[in-house]
Amino acid sequence: MEGNGKRRSAKAAGPAQAAGTFPMQAIREVFGYLRRYRDHVFVLKIDDQLMGKPLFSLLIKDIVLLQKIGVKIVLVPGAKHSIDKVLKTYRVNSTMKDDVRITSEEAMPLVKLGASNVTNTLISLLTENGANGVVGNWVRARAMGVLNGLDYQHTGRVEKVDVNLINNMLEDGLIPIVPNIGWNLVGKDYNLNSSELAVAIAKALRATKLFFIGVDTGIPVVPEAGFADEGEKASGFFSNLDLQEGALLLRDFSGSLKSEHRELVTLAMDACAAGVDRVHFIDGSLDGILLQEVFSSAGHGTMFYANLYDKIRPAKPSDIPEILRIMQPYVDDGILIQRSAETLAAELENFVVYMVDATVHGCAGLKIYPDKKAELYAVVVDGAYTGQGTGRKIISYLQDKARKSGVKTLFLLTTQTSDFFMRNGFREAPITVMPPERQAAYNPDRNSRVLALQL
Repeated sequence: MEGNGKRRSAKAAGPAQAAGTFPMQAIREVFGYLRRYRDHVFVLKIDDQLMGKPLFSLLIKDIVLLQKIGVKIVLVPGAKHSIDKVLKTYRVNSTMKDDVRITSEEAMPLVKLGASNVTNTLISLLTENGANGVVGNWVRARAMGVLNGLDYQHTGRVEKVDVNLINNMLEDGLIPIVPNIGWNLVGKDYNLNSSELAVAIAKALRATKLFFIGVDTGIPVVPEAGFADEGEKASGFFSNLDLQEGALLLRDFSGSLKSEHRELVTLAMDACAAGVDRVHFIDGSLDGILLQEVFSSAGHGTMFYANLYDKIRPAKPSDIPEILRIMQPYVDDGILIQRSAETLAAELENFVVYMVDATVHGCAGLKIYPDKKAELYAVVVDGAYTGQGTGRKIISYLQDKARKSGVKTLFLLTTQTSDFFMRNGFREAPITVMPPERQAAYNPDRNSRVLALQL
């Protein structure tokens, strides 16, 4: 069975539901996420370019919905474009160096005005949707100082986040809004990078998720990167990146990324390394994108993760109903033979399952024979999550398991998915590649192809 993907991207969406039906698995997922994320902290950095988009008010409405079901929300508004507009209005020049604004004494009051305009817009929309937003000076800052002879003046870095105050507000049902302005101990104000600020807050609060909500779909794919799969290349953006892949991207393909994307990759890696579970980059101009990202394992942007998002583990008896569920479409299509719950239970020790946020989305079996041969079988992925690496990852996992068990030849039988397996290193082989007992059980009526891989 073909299937390859950690998350499904928006462009790899499954077929539409038939009339009169409802996506029951999606409902189950939502209930699982509702339970999981109650009382968890989400930090949302919102690009101020979105404020001119037609659906921005709906994005805020969705944020309030999350807060009302028990998610603790902290907002970090970006203000770069609002600040640029105010500076232009008052004809005050602002110099940028490596995408960092040099904030002069003259410019600083206008920077605060631009930040205030953004904050006021958010508070108005939160109030309109029945939520209470609150702004405060919860961030201590320090000067960037002089770097390579250049004085950055009122541009600063985050020094400390007042975690207790923010947590108290979250417990009171408020939505803290943290603008890109910080102060030092003697009251001097500094202009902060809002993306760096969002990471600092997420780290300090031990946030479960950090969202960068902007006008881009995600991190643009680098086709030559070995970890970019076909689904990602087709969509044009990475669906998932872990810390190792992020490090490789910056080391080997930095020149293929725009400076803003290099910064975001670096910040995401910093956040994940410090304990933030997931960092998401999504296009906030799309209707419902935030809720889709939170309540579905299908991906619509780029997600960074440190711990495994999709875990592979030995199958358990409680997995049998879900395994049978994802197998059934392939049985109906004649790709797999029918298995009963009893049959599956008898061979369960051969199976592993592929988990996405506590839900089974894939499985496969590995039967090891005594002559250093093993059979890979029943490789299936939930039909809604094919197309971006799931099947490949399961196969790789079982290849490693077979190799560690001393297996030299890994074989499989397939009727319709030979192309997929051949893309993953398998080659056509004679029936004699199988052990004698497996040859004896071969069903000539199915006329399955035999593929093999030498480990």
